[in-house]
This record gives sequence, C-alpha cells and structure tokens, in this order.
Amino acid sequence: MKLLNKIFPFNDLMDTVIRFPLSVICTSTLFVISLLLNHQAVSIDDKFIERLIVVLGTAFIMLGIIRLLAQSQGLSRTKEYSVSILCVGAIAALAWLPSLWWMHFFYLLPALLLALMIAPYLRSGDDLSVWFFNHKMWFGVVVSYVALLLFAGGLCTALWAVDILFSVPIPSEVYNDIWSFACLILGPLYALSWVPERFTFTKEDCNTPTGLKFIVNWISAPMVFIYLGVLYAYFIKILVTGEVPNGHLAYLISGFIGAGIITYLLAHPLREHGAPQLRLFYRILFPAMIVPVGFHFYAIWERIDAYGITESRYMLAISAIWFAFLAIAGTLKRLPIRAIPMSLAVLMLIATIGPWSAISVSGQSQKARLETMLIENNILVNGKIVAPTVEPSFETRKNISSILMYLCQTERDDLIKTWFSAPKEDNDFECIAHSLTEAMGFEFVSYYSETPDENSFAFYPQDQHYKDIAGYDRLIESNYLYMLTDEQDSPKHEITLTGEETFIVEYKAPYLSVTLTGMEPVTLDLEAFAKQLLATQSGEDNQRDDMSIRAENKDMLYRIDFNHLSGEIQEERADIQSISFDFYYKTKP
Repeated sequence: MKLLNKIFPFNDLMDTVIRFPLSVICTSTLFVISLLLNHQAVSIDDKFIERLIVVLGTAFIMLGIIRLLAQSQGLSRTKEYSVSILCVGAIAALAWLPSLWWMHFFYLLPALLLALMIAPYLRSGDDLSVWFFNHKMWFGVVVSYVALLLFAGGLCTALWAVDILFSVPIPSEVYNDIWSFACLILGPLYALSWVPERFTFTKEDCNTPTGLKFIVNWISAPMVFIYLGVLYAYFIKILVTGEVPNGHLAYLISGFIGAGIITYLLAHPLREHGAPQLRLFYRILFPAMIVPVGFHFYAIWERIDAYGITESRYMLAISAIWFAFLAIAGTLKRLPIRAIPMSLAVLMLIATIGPWSAISVSGQSQKARLETMLIENNILVNGKIVAPTVEPSFETRKNISSILMYLCQTERDDLIKTWFSAPKEDNDFECIAHSLTEAMGFEFVSYYSETPDENSFAFYPQDQHYKDIAGYDRLIESNYLYMLTDEQDSPKHEITLTGEETFIVEYKAPYLSVTLTGMEPVTLDLEAFAKQLLATQSGEDNQRDDMSIRAENKDMLYRIDFNHLSGEIQEERADIQSISFDFYYKTKP
C-alpha cells in the first residue's frame, strides 16, 4: 500500500473527489456506461446513449470551470450547484433539441477548454499567476495520461502473459474494462488533482522548466521568424505579380500566427531574460501580424465570394477576427495573456449556437447559392424541382453537385426537401446527391472532375414518368446502382419487402438482372439498351421520349421505367456507370 501510495497518491485523489464532486460524478457515470457498452448491456447505436456520453463529457469540463470560478470568487456551494444545474441543462438541451446537435459540440468543447485556462481569472489576475496556473494544470494532464498508459498497459500485459504462459483465457471484456477504468476514472481524477488550489503565485513559485527554455529560445522563436520571412516574401510576390492568392494562403497564415501565439504564451516568464531572438520575438510579434492578417481577410473573402460559407471557412473568418484583435490590441499596448484565450473562447461560443452560429450561417449560405443556380437554370420553378429543357453548363452542374453533396453529408435534408415532390412521409425523403441530380435532369459531377467527358452519356426521360400502377400488382421505386467497373465487378442492390421476400438488382456487364423471391429473374442486356438510346435522334441530347421496357416471363408481367442511365463510350462498347429505375410487376396466375 505504501508503494501504491507513492505511485498513485490515493489521499490526494480523495481530496480531488471532495473538491470536484460534480465532475467526478460525470466521469464515474461515463465509466459505468463504458462497462455496459463493453459487456453489450447497451448499444452505442442507441441515440440516447450517444447523446448522454457527449453531454457527460462536456459537463465534466463545464462543471470543472464552474468549480474554479466558485473558488476564485468565493461563491457558496448553493450558488455553485444552482449555476451547475442550469449549465448542464443547457448542454442537454443542445444535445437533444437541434437536428445537427453533434456539430454544435465541435465549437462548444474548444470554447470550454479555453475557458478552463482563465476560469479563476475572469475579473483579475496577473500574467505570472495565469501562466503558472496553466503550466501546472496542463502538465498534470500530460503526467496523468502517461500514468494511465503505464497502469492500463502494464496490467493488460501482465494478464496477457498469464494467458500465454499458463493457458488461462482472459476475456476481451476484461482488457476493455481496465482501459475504461484508466481513461475514465484514474486519468481524469489524477489530472484534476494537479489543478492548483490557489490562484496567485510569485516569481519564486514559477520555475521555468529547462527543457522549455531550450525549446522556446532555440526552436520555436527561430521557426516563427523563418515562417514570417517566407510569408512576407510571398506577400511581396503577390504585390509584384498581381496574382490572386491561392486557396491555401489562409491556412498558412493561420499556422504562422497560431505558432507565434503558442510560443508567446509558453515563453512568457522568459520574455525579459531569454535569448536575444526570443526578446526580439516578443517586441515584433503583434506588429508583424498586421500585414498577414490583412491578406488573411482577403484570402477568406475570395473563397467565400466564390463558394459561399462552410464551417471551415466560418472558422477561418473567426480566426481572422481573433488575429486582428490580437494584432491591433497587442500593438497599441501590452496585452494581458488571459485576454488571448478569453477572446477566442467568446468567439467560439458565438459560433456554437444561434442564427449567427457556424452551422446556421453555413447551411443558409450554401442553400442560397444552390437556390440561385437552380433558378437561373430553370431547375427550380415555383419552389419545385423540374428537369430543365437545356442542360446546364459543366461548371454549373459541378457546383450544384458539390453543394448537394455537402448538404447531404451534413444531414441538412430539411433545407431542400420541400423543393422535391412531396413525399407521403418526411422519412421517405433520402438526401443522396447522385439521386437528387438525377431528379434535376443531369448526372452527378464529381468535385475532382476538371472537364466534361466527350465520350460520356447520360439519358433522362423527356417527361417525368407518372407512376401509375394500373395493370400491375406492385411498384418498387427508385432502384439505384452506381457502378465503378474498375473497382466493383458486380454492383448489387437488395431490398427486403415483406417477411423473407427480397428484391435484388444486380449488374454483371452487360446484363442487368432483377430477382424477386420465388420468381424467374428478369434479365436485360443493358448495353444494348444504351446503344438503342444513343441511336435515337428524337428529343434533346440527353433526353429520350421512351425509356421504358415492357415484357414478361413465365412468372410475371413487368415494366421497367428508367429515370436515369449514364456511362461512357469505350470503342464500340457502352460501359454503364449508373442507373435508376422504377420496377412494376404483376404476378401471373
């Protein structure tokens, strides 16, 4: 026990539990959930469990911030717990109310980590105290996770050795439980035990680590100067040649300023007694940021003006605003180091929720761009999608495809589903970019496509099929196959209809087969059908009067109405790349 106490100070850990009881409850609950997941008592696919995990993880940090605020401001436990309940309720509401709930936490969590850095110093605090508090706290985080790796790794290795040497099988759940305990109990508690209990420190308290002195003096500061020189050389080239900055400039500037700010924060105790290059770095950093920040705004505006706002561009805009504040404020007067994380935390909180948030602004920006293009090309008429009489240009089709892919991947179905034929139920609408472009009368164009392929073809019906089931028993709608012939020899689409009855669509070039359980398969030479469409001269280049096939076999009468068929001409072959069709059938007596 004495040895264990030296390695893991249990008395200190108990003091930590008493100091941060609410945070400990959160991480302990996460540990219990982890045990239930490990032993398959609950499923990670359960939406409630998924949200609960995010809420507890976020609340762990939030409650730690409130505890530090309460200690620094002398608040009673009653006031602290009241604020804690309100904040946890707000986090839970954020997890359960918005449809894109998980995206909000991408902005909230960094904001909380930044707030944790200055929680005891919201009203006041000298730079040296702020620096030493964070040095002690974050060093403790690193040490605690090294400890948990040694604990869990060592214990699991010992159990593995028992398994190998003595043939005693150890269930995999035991290893998972050990790692869960280490990551969710031992690590967090050990990290919290490093958080200083007082918030004011003197020069005698603040001993700068020797390794840190070497890094900031001889690695970080010189690298920032090199980076600055490269950027200013590029700015001169832009002014001389008049070329427009490329799309990577904003990220390069963010990298330079970010490295500079991190060095500024880490090296604070050495600002007056460090090496000459470090002292020079402290004098010129903020004035040197002004020109890059100007180019940063310009580069971001160029991208937003051309392609609208996305979450990544929104964050670049946030970074530009933050950099501008630091450059101006730091140039005019000495900037307290607590103002640096505090200002970014405020901006990140603004980006988290509301009509001005990154999610809301990005979605509305891309919807507006898409709506404008669709109206200009007569694809969106009176609020509904129709097939245009003239195919849009290649660049327009590419931009429309790109926006649809973005909206579908980020699950923003609600922004566009009213444009399409109203489904019987909201759940019937599937946001699949390839299918949506078909409804708009053209084939999906990849973002990476540089020019239209002259050998490609894409056919659509001249008039959208009226889905009349008269004369048939059943209609199976929107059967879609996307075929990459060089990667997938036999693309397949399968639907379970009722009970054990299945509907299978499969393509083995050049034949398309449709199989219903217990019935003779329907087989169609799809390449021959595509050549027949290519030879048809009526209608627009990509539209055909008749894209239907009616036939029968020994078990059924059937009709296939193609909504889309595309591919490439390869010598005398017609390689099919994607199809979409509705299948009607009537069982023979």
